This record gives sequence, structure tokens and C-alpha cells, in this order.
Amino acid sequence: MTQDLTLSIRNLTLSFTNWEGSTQVLHGIDLDIRPGERVALVGESGSGKSVTARIVLGTLQELASATIAGEVIVEGRRMQDMTPAEWRSLRGTDISMIFQDPTVALNPVYRISRQFHEVLRRSQPSIKRREAEERCVAILADVSIGDPARVLESYPFQLSGGMNQRVMIAMALINEPRLLLADEPGTALDVTVQAQTLHLMRELVERRGTSVLFISHNLGVVREFADRLYVIYKGRIVERGPTKAIFENPRHPYTRALLAAIPRLTGSGIPDIDEVSEAYHEPLVDHENIAA
Repeated sequence: MTQDLTLSIRNLTLSFTNWEGSTQVLHGIDLDIRPGERVALVGESGSGKSVTARIVLGTLQELASATIAGEVIVEGRRMQDMTPAEWRSLRGTDISMIFQDPTVALNPVYRISRQFHEVLRRSQPSIKRREAEERCVAILADVSIGDPARVLESYPFQLSGGMNQRVMIAMALINEPRLLLADEPGTALDVTVQAQTLHLMRELVERRGTSVLFISHNLGVVREFADRLYVIYKGRIVERGPTKAIFENPRHPYTRALLAAIPRLTGSGIPDIDEVSEAYHEPLVDHENIAA
């Protein structure tokens, strides 16, 4: 039942139209996320990961060039039945998003404190300044920022990339959303800082029971973070199931190619691109329906 799911996507299609014609980007995406579950959507650049998240967030629907069909259901509410104002009211409250590059997502001309206050006012329009500051200090401490008062008075360009990413995570979670969309949140960071911030994010979402759609091309990160995994290739889900099952027994050629592309000290495991392309139209591999 979709009412028991935080997010349910059914037969989602997307195409863009310009002067050259129409290009289909998504081809019937089906995806489910249960309450408190961390689900990863994995694929190479251009496979359709980020546009899927932006449809859930309701931003692509505002583009005249985008044609979207299918269903997006959040906690039993069919989002196509909502008005644009109702959809916008969910952003930053019930649904939050962590963007790939925090230096672009944060406004460079406003202090961090002002940007936090604007997020808080989405769920509590009449919140007092003192209460808002207390909540900001508390959530920044949760993401292991040792001097939250200084950070709140800073502009984004005065902070490091890792610090800005922690601010973004805190900002996305401060209103305790039911669904968090994380679009490759560690890509702009070095490996050590990325591991630290993702570990903090996992602790926070587990503590709050937040459902997560985690978008990434990094299978090493996904293996540590996600409960279940969807593999997307050219706008189509080609394999899905528990993360452990897919890593132990990848069945689709594209999934095997992604795993083979992970750098190894031996340098072995070069993906067979021809095999991947030929297998594009093979049936979906669903590990939850594969007999043990």
C-alpha cells in the first residue's frame, strides 16, 4: 500500500522539448522508500538521477519545456493533485534536499544565521529569534561544528567546503523532514571530509527516523550508507534490491560494469561497454523477487 510508504514513484516519465524536438529522459521509473529507510539511486552522470529527485521536490514541474507523467506519492498524498502553492509548502518542511555543491546552494550575500532563520520560518512562521538561534546552535553541534556561534555569523565564502556541507545537512534536517533528498552531497569534498560528513548525516537521519533518497555514482559510499539500491541506466531502472544482495551478486551487465569501474590496486576489472549497451533492454533485475 502506498499509504505505508514515505515515497512511491510509479511509471514516471520525463521529456524535454526544445526547437530541435523532444527528448525522453526518464522511461517509466518505479521506486519505493519506506519510513526510516535509506535508499540509493545509483548511475553514471546523465542517467536520470538528479532529475528524478527534482521531480519529487517539485521544481522541474515549473519548467514549460518539461513534460512529466506518472505518479509521485508522498505519504499517501498524490502530488499531481496538489496546487503549486501546496507543493512549495512541502519544501523545507516535509521534504528537504541537500544539493551537490554547497557553495552554489547557499546564498553568498547572506549570513548563515539568516539562511537558517528563513528555513525555520517555513515550518514556524512566528518563531522567535532567540528560539531560532537556540535551535540553530543545537543542530550545528549535532553535525560536529565546534563553534556554531561563529559559523552562524559567517558568510558561506568564509567557510570551508566541508563546513558548508555540514551547514547544508543541518539546514536540511532542522525542520525534521519526513523525506530527505541527498544529491551526491559529498562529491565536492575530499575523501576524508566526505566520509566524516556522510557518517554524521547517517547518524542524524537514523536518530530522527528520516527516509532518504541518496543519489550517487560512488558505489563505495552507497555500500556503507544505503539499505536498498536502485541502479538507473539511461533513464531506466535496470536492477534493484537490498544493497548487500546486489553487491554480492550483481546480475545486470550495467551494474557489473559500475562495480568493475571502482578503482582497484590491481587495476583489473575493465567494464565491457558493448555488453552494457546491448543489455539495455533486458528485463529489470529485482533481487527481492529472486529465490534464495
